[in-house]
Amino acid sequence: MGQAKSKSKNKKINEVQQKFKSKEEYFIKNGGILWEKQMALSQGQDIGTFDDRIVAIKTAQEALPNPKLVDRFLTDASIRMVTCHSEMVMIYGCCLQTCVPMIVYEFYPNKDLLTRLKLLKWRDRLRVAADIAYALSYMHNALSKPLVYRDVMTFRVLLDSSFHVKLSDFGYSVAITPGNKEQKWPVQGTPGYIDPEYIETREVTKKCDVYSFGVLMLELITARDPVKMTKCGKDLVDEFASTVERNGGMEMIDNIVTEEGDMDEIRLFTTLALTCVAKKGEERPNMISVVEDLWRIHDHGNLSCGR
Repeated sequence: MGQAKSKSKNKKINEVQQKFKSKEEYFIKNGGILWEKQMALSQGQDIGTFDDRIVAIKTAQEALPNPKLVDRFLTDASIRMVTCHSEMVMIYGCCLQTCVPMIVYEFYPNKDLLTRLKLLKWRDRLRVAADIAYALSYMHNALSKPLVYRDVMTFRVLLDSSFHVKLSDFGYSVAITPGNKEQKWPVQGTPGYIDPEYIETREVTKKCDVYSFGVLMLELITARDPVKMTKCGKDLVDEFASTVERNGGMEMIDNIVTEEGDMDEIRLFTTLALTCVAKKGEERPNMISVVEDLWRIHDHGNLSCGR
């Protein structure tokens, strides 16, 4: 009897030891990958953490190790650690002792832009567009290498208690070397938002984000979901462009926009959106120009035609 109890106790001890060993292995493995990503992006920049706050915890649905998911989570964490922008979600920390790391970040009570879009007034939609463009411009220009987000969509944009936007989930983002046409990337993103030129060439450029942002602009002004349209065999860009050719596009504009918006603002906004979704990347503006144009529209200024 005593021997049986001893064996049972030893078995439990071994199980606990194995669990701690697994955690240690995950910590070393995930920590090493995270460190490499952070060093590549920041060239040694320090990070900080915050306590005593309401936070959100990003966890994986899968219980088993998934290398692609681990890479995506660690890419997300590393980018949040080396960037600092008012329109980007702040990370508080991450747990590396699980097969897929957990990320702790700011909590946003108003959920995401996709959920709240139809409730937003026109002036708020203008501000939201300008703020998202500002965050993307930062990613494209502020670091040692441009960061391309690769998954611009309303679901990735979180809203704080004052309905200010925060760009989130950087798992598909990549640092690029401008002009390097030899490096090809697998197509990542959300159907309905993905740059068709990127799909064709597998080349990631800053103009990939510009296209996706243009789709988001059309979503803001029409309140139509590109993902749902894609599932029905339609494309928001093509549908809107066709409507513009027929009658100026007004029949697709959301009622809130037509009731509250100035006609010049609406025209300038739609013109900019259609420029962003030009078929060829070279015909699209850069995000700095987009930010400037959006704030001109927001402030009732005249949109500069020169780029």
